[in-house]
Amino acid sequence: MKKFKLNKIGRRFWRTMLSLFILLVVWNIYYFSTWDSFPDPEKAPITYGIEDTAYANEITIAKEHLKGVIQRLEVPSFSVAVGHEGAVVWSASEGYQDIESETPATPKTQYRLGSTSKSITATGVAKLVDAGKLNLETIIGDTIVNWTKKRWDFSMRQLLSHTAGVGNYTDFGVASGKYTLCNCYEFKSASEGLKVFDRYKLLYEPGTSFAYSTFDINLASVVLEQAASQPFLSYMDEKVFHPLGMTSTYADHAKPKSEHFATFYQMEQSYYREYRIFERVYDINLSYKWAGGGFIGTPTDMVKMGNALLNDSTFVSKSTLKKFWTPQKLNDGSINEQEYALGFRSWLTYENQFLGDGKTPYWMVHHGGVSKGSMNFLVIFPNYNLVLDASINARVKHFGDFAAEVRQLANIFLQSIERNELPMYQEIKKVSDN
Repeated sequence: MKKFKLNKIGRRFWRTMLSLFILLVVWNIYYFSTWDSFPDPEKAPITYGIEDTAYANEITIAKEHLKGVIQRLEVPSFSVAVGHEGAVVWSASEGYQDIESETPATPKTQYRLGSTSKSITATGVAKLVDAGKLNLETIIGDTIVNWTKKRWDFSMRQLLSHTAGVGNYTDFGVASGKYTLCNCYEFKSASEGLKVFDRYKLLYEPGTSFAYSTFDINLASVVLEQAASQPFLSYMDEKVFHPLGMTSTYADHAKPKSEHFATFYQMEQSYYREYRIFERVYDINLSYKWAGGGFIGTPTDMVKMGNALLNDSTFVSKSTLKKFWTPQKLNDGSINEQEYALGFRSWLTYENQFLGDGKTPYWMVHHGGVSKGSMNFLVIFPNYNLVLDASINARVKHFGDFAAEVRQLANIFLQSIERNELPMYQEIKKVSDN
């Protein structure tokens, strides 16, 4: 009987298959050996910060709801702050800033804010509009530093409302992916970060459609610094963070992380491990998208910003705020599909299932953020002069589950606040209805 022999191609094929099998085995051993058991969530620490005695009843109820929130969401920590009538009235945290060291999360714990960064950047732009240094309607597409002229030009209003036609992650190729997937490149300025997506065409003629994009806001930050004649980050420090006492807010990798910086995790039921990219642990760098998703901060700082927008017309005027909180229309007169305003979503007819009859519409301005092992949710009820913000240091499968916890906490305060219909807010509704 003739002995069977593999030819060169066959031997190479089976060597490759064996190598892949070994790699698969090693990867599975590694994957399943890097998970640890999460501590008993019923024994998780709860840390309280600000407690305004005028809201003692509401805070008592909110404390009861806070207990067990990390177990319901299956996350290491949940941190929340509440503001009313211009003041921070409550802040608290449940769970761990760092699990291994059993460091409790506190209202000082700093989280990646993800796309809530867009609202922060929009607030900086609003101040420039107030100062008369930036016109939302001016065509700017061919005047931006480090930006190659495209088929169409666009305005700042279109950038901030995601109607300028700029693509998002999945619209870009490998040249962009090496930055956005790796998260390991260091960018020194907002304009330098434009090389991540400058080579790609606009998706559509500005104003004709809506496409949510982090890179719209990155581009807007370069327009901001041109109008301000000042680097984006120093402008935000000087005009937004410092005046409002947002001492815990900064751009990723713009300064060393503090002792309060959270550790971020992946969670699978009762198991956890540190958040990883490509199964490697290294210092994740979000400097390529500061304006659109790269800020770090606390819920308390975010509430300070919301409070200022609602109550301090010297910070941002009512007329400018009306522009930024009005859902934007497309060229055909229809409001965009997400009821997106300028850096904020503005839902004029939000039906609150937990409040009242569940059918009466309420106005809710908000923005959510999803980042590397983190989520944030900022929610503002203008007619109640109420602001809430919350952060977690892991992702949940459905952002809506996280948002529902925040809204339920909001309802505790909403139910006891007399409705305050301010003329400015009614004007916004009229503008949107027309």
